[in-house]
Amino acid sequence: MRLATGAALTLALVPFVAREARAAGFMARENSAENVGMVYAGEASRADEAATVFSNPAGMMHLAAPEVELSAAVVFPSIHFSGSATAAGTIPITGTQGGNGGQITGIPSFYAVVDLADNLRFGLAVTTPFGNTTNYKSGFIGRYQGIKQEALSADINPNIAWRITDKVSIGAGVSAQWLKVEQSAAVPQFLIAQKPLPDTVFLFNGHGWGVGYNAGLLLEPNATTRLGFTYRSGVDHKLNGSLDFDSSDVLGLPSGPATATGLDLPAEAAASFTHDWTPQWTGAFEAQYDMWGSFKQVTVSSQSPPLGEAEFYHSSWMVSAGAIYHWSQQLALRGGVGWDQSPVTDKDRTVSIPDADRIMLGVGAGYTVAPGAVIDFGYAHYLGLKNTPITGSVNARDPFTQAVVLTGSFHNYLDYVALSFRYAL
Repeated sequence: MRLATGAALTLALVPFVAREARAAGFMARENSAENVGMVYAGEASRADEAATVFSNPAGMMHLAAPEVELSAAVVFPSIHFSGSATAAGTIPITGTQGGNGGQITGIPSFYAVVDLADNLRFGLAVTTPFGNTTNYKSGFIGRYQGIKQEALSADINPNIAWRITDKVSIGAGVSAQWLKVEQSAAVPQFLIAQKPLPDTVFLFNGHGWGVGYNAGLLLEPNATTRLGFTYRSGVDHKLNGSLDFDSSDVLGLPSGPATATGLDLPAEAAASFTHDWTPQWTGAFEAQYDMWGSFKQVTVSSQSPPLGEAEFYHSSWMVSAGAIYHWSQQLALRGGVGWDQSPVTDKDRTVSIPDADRIMLGVGAGYTVAPGAVIDFGYAHYLGLKNTPITGSVNARDPFTQAVVLTGSFHNYLDYVALSFRYAL
């Protein structure tokens, strides 16, 4: 009953949170306070919390006891644009710089591990693996490229783990993944009609389900070393919903049912290493390869002319290293540093996801408040390596006329605060 209640609570929270979770592209890795504090170092090999159900299901066999974990991260984003826009090459577009395009939001998750037999365990992960929100202020100079985008996901991922020998464990599971997308932008009616007309705004709203799978391997060559290897499949989504135009539409653009295709979310592979150097010190390393090359072109089809946004992401790497210092039996201190490569290229960067490479710095702590009960805290700061340019490429043009061009740069950073509660069953 407790497991079902925790999972239901996480799912209930999803529509209100997890809307600004920006790792590579719009992937969300902030699925536990320990992972946030160590910036994912050893995520697939530490196997010291129930969150391993999602990170590497084979790690369930390393847990000292079955466990439940409830986690929440809050992101504080700063996304600021600086630049200009023109129509038809010569007409200046007036407007503001859009203010802070990011919003403070949260990322919930829930995990549970239970025994099935001596060498067999079942685990459930309910997470938000993808999420993004950008929402620019009124009069944004880039309003023809985008005003608001919200991508929201929920992933229900049951897993089975089996300890084959004392040194080898495997695990696998399936995912039922829900994705919801809202996107709005202004339409330059004055340019289409070749006469003074107010802007109209379109809003696409769609959602749908996809299915994927995952597998993991945990090797324990000795009592102090763990090696983790994982693979998580991509999930292809087709969203059904509507495309609507507001009351200022004077061109007669029809509102009605719409579908979005091309939302092929990436597969991911990871290799991970954790080693207890002394009873007090543990070191960890993680390398993740995100196969974003599947995310190329998103097309919204309806009674209106099709809307297309070329993404052309490339596959990307995330690497991180971290350490845990066991101050006492009750208190563990953590930290990490990492590099997260963006799948977004300078040519195809959008105002909706103005992503770029970043350095990640994290600190955290875990405190045992009672036997089997642990509270974890994590903080991370992501800072870009450089300003991220918007150039006069196809993705800096409006989707209706291709004649409004935005040029400039973004300056972004993110702060995460996360809290988890773990309880051994």
